[in-house]
Amino acid sequence: MSCEQGHKISQQRFMQIRVDFVKHVDDIRSFLDYAVPSGLLTKGHENRIMSERNPDDQTRQLHDYIYKKLPYDSDKLMSALKESKHFKIFDLLDEPSVYPMKFKPHGRVILINNVKFPVGSKYNERLGSEKDVEGIRELFKAFNFDVQLYSNKTAEDMKRIIEKASKESTAREDCFVMFLMSHGVRGSIIGTDGKELSYSTINTILKESYELKDKPKLIYVNTCQFKHEKDNVPKGTDASSTKENTCRSETQVKVDAECSSAVESNSEKEYIGQYFNVPDLYVTFATVPEGLAYRTEASGSFFIKSLISVYERNKDRCDISSLSLDINSEVSKECKEINMDQVSSCYSTLKRKVILRATD
Repeated sequence: MSCEQGHKISQQRFMQIRVDFVKHVDDIRSFLDYAVPSGLLTKGHENRIMSERNPDDQTRQLHDYIYKKLPYDSDKLMSALKESKHFKIFDLLDEPSVYPMKFKPHGRVILINNVKFPVGSKYNERLGSEKDVEGIRELFKAFNFDVQLYSNKTAEDMKRIIEKASKESTAREDCFVMFLMSHGVRGSIIGTDGKELSYSTINTILKESYELKDKPKLIYVNTCQFKHEKDNVPKGTDASSTKENTCRSETQVKVDAECSSAVESNSEKEYIGQYFNVPDLYVTFATVPEGLAYRTEASGSFFIKSLISVYERNKDRCDISSLSLDINSEVSKECKEINMDQVSSCYSTLKRKVILRATD
């Protein structure tokens, strides 16, 4: 539930969080800067609150005044909390719409990164992907996850890793996260043996896991999504072949542009939904169907770089679903700087918000 959707916070609920309110509302001046203009509080309230010398007494007085305005001014309260960045209290009051993150660590990140492929195969070495690994590790460790790296795995290896991880999730893990980074074709990720592991197979593994039931599952797929017959794609992408074709031909540029729409169409959602239909799932792809995923040796993939940048900027309150558009926009912007087209796409069956914090 967002501020715009309408909140109804009872006086009883607000009284239950009084201790947390006093503890975590640590910038009362900033809160008042939003609460007074909105009409939640008056200038007289502000003067009486600030006349208290003890900061805790100020916050208690603030709590008492707000208590009397509920439930009618619930939206004004939530807006002031959000704008003044008191996210801890915001989420306590918004709790029914947020997946709980109670444990430390919150869970594991299964990070599969295929870099090296057999000499003579049609798949190039994915140079630069180590930058992606470094960034993901640092980011999700800050979010209080254990990051488990699996490098250069065959299709069967990847399947076994995902099966094992899905069965090992415990009741003391809040969330399941997985990054799949390799070459890819539409509907499948490529193992280091050149064989495919289909997303449908991965979906079945997740769906049949009792241990992951009701937990949010975040899947990030950093591969291309080209059809099998299109192997004449450029180096520096995650569908790369060893052929020297480039993306500069008029036909190829047109295809990429048509695939890289900034708005996800219904057909794209249906396509992703063919493979992923597990409850409580958020899956995001580096590109749209028929699209290429670009990377450089110096800075890694545009998708992972953009994702890390967006999450880092919002690390105090990283709302996974709501930041999807920001990631799409940043990927598109990065690629346009090199005259290429790429935009990420996502699909979700989440029933609540997933909020990650670097401070939790």
